[in-house]
Amino acid sequence: MAIINLLASIALTGTPATEEEVQMITSTTQEVIRPVDELRLVISQEEIYDRIAEVSKLIDAEYRGKDVTLIMIMKGSICLAADLMRTLETDVALEHITCSSYGQNGTERGELTVSGLEKLDIAGKDVILIDDISDTGTTFKTVIKELEQLNPKSLSSLALLVRKNKEAPKFSPDYALFHVESDDFVIGYGLDYKEHYRGLSSIYALN
Repeated sequence: MAIINLLASIALTGTPATEEEVQMITSTTQEVIRPVDELRLVISQEEIYDRIAEVSKLIDAEYRGKDVTLIMIMKGSICLAADLMRTLETDVALEHITCSSYGQNGTERGELTVSGLEKLDIAGKDVILIDDISDTGTTFKTVIKELEQLNPKSLSSLALLVRKNKEAPKFSPDYALFHVESDDFVIGYGLDYKEHYRGLSSIYALN
């Protein structure tokens, strides 16, 4: 679908949408909301749970006995953070922050803004930052820079998905569950399109 390819391009390149593209996105929103049985399955619930179990073992080996705080970037990482906490043997605290750079129409608004940093108490603690998907790495790099000002003992990153790019990645999370194709507009398991599909137990592609 042209509209989904457009959105994937905006997300991947970070290029602001033109006025014509904004109108196209706005006018075709309702056409994109499709039944689950019409979506293309990318990663099943079973595959997600199996991979979480594998990554949890790595985290337990690295952080057992340490003062660990998971910081999830809302809203996309909420499913991953919840399932990860349930799987880990290591006792962890959970915090959340919010990042925004896109408007309701899915278009680029400009510089990334981070909210919720003022309530974090992570000085001297081991922190794992969790996000749903790493495209260009901009979100991770921006948030990590902000979190470093709060003096954590250590700071690592975990992504549910990393998008495959033809160019060398500008940022690689310390932990990554899956890689997805560069042109897939993925939804489900926390990822949404205009707040739809977020609660799906598996990950699908709209395009």
